[in-house]
Amino acid sequence: MSEPAIGPAELARRAGLDERDVPRAEAAMAVLGVLGVLELRTSGQGEPLFRAATSIAHGCTRSLAEHLDQGMEVFLNWGRAEAGADSSVGGSAVLSGPRFLFAMESRRFAETGTSASPLAAAEIAQVVIKEGAAPGGESRYLVQYDARSRQYQLIGGHRRPDDGTIEHTAIRELEEELTDFSFHQDSDTVTELRRFERLAVSRTSGVLTRYRIVLFHLRTRRERIVLGPADRWVSERELNSGKADDGRRILFSALTDLAGGLAGLEPAVPAGAGPSRWGVVRRHPWEAMGLVLGLLGLAVSILQLL
Repeated sequence: MSEPAIGPAELARRAGLDERDVPRAEAAMAVLGVLGVLELRTSGQGEPLFRAATSIAHGCTRSLAEHLDQGMEVFLNWGRAEAGADSSVGGSAVLSGPRFLFAMESRRFAETGTSASPLAAAEIAQVVIKEGAAPGGESRYLVQYDARSRQYQLIGGHRRPDDGTIEHTAIRELEEELTDFSFHQDSDTVTELRRFERLAVSRTSGVLTRYRIVLFHLRTRRERIVLGPADRWVSERELNSGKADDGRRILFSALTDLAGGLAGLEPAVPAGAGPSRWGVVRRHPWEAMGLVLGLLGLAVSILQLL
């Protein structure tokens, strides 16, 4: 490119600003440098000099100037938790603030690895709920689809300030996330399996986060677990591979350091503890009774015609 590099003082002068605004001009140019729009050079006197990195980058600076003149914002929807949304990037999607942040942090993490500084921290409780294997079958594990992060994950969530312990977090999450579930000390127990840390870019906030995760194992005397619309049982193969058979991602850290692994865990509920054929009847008895009476009336009408 033939465009000469200029310093912050010259930029401030061209913009009609005085010397007091030179540091602000330099800061703005440094931000564009971090974004790769401007490239930085240094003059013989040690002054920072900037110029557009490419002709397309020059077009970007002009577009930004037009946005500024028109009072328009470039990135939108900063309040929406859609950072890791699995969708094609194009049109307005690429201008989604959370998705841009997620892509930016993902690249930073990929480039610097475990030496990358996390921007947030979270303590998480997760609960393994195992269903016993049917004859000739295999054990399955309960996961729940999180629409915000576009993935399946174990029952659990973030520890809140009013949770006395991380075990209280696990119990609260079981009661909040499972249908018709109320924890009873005489029939339900949660046992801590392991604690570990994991660095990952949050698919909701978009920033690199240090997760402190405590994994629990639920044991219960219940005959079955009532599933909600977001719940499903997955195989050990799906869980360890991180991908369900429907193609969706499963967030799970394999229990490689646990004696016996998942196979060594006692089932929480017996085989066939998934969707109960009577679960809907128990939750909606009057609607079920109305359906039965309607079917009986239809049967009587048909018999009268014979």
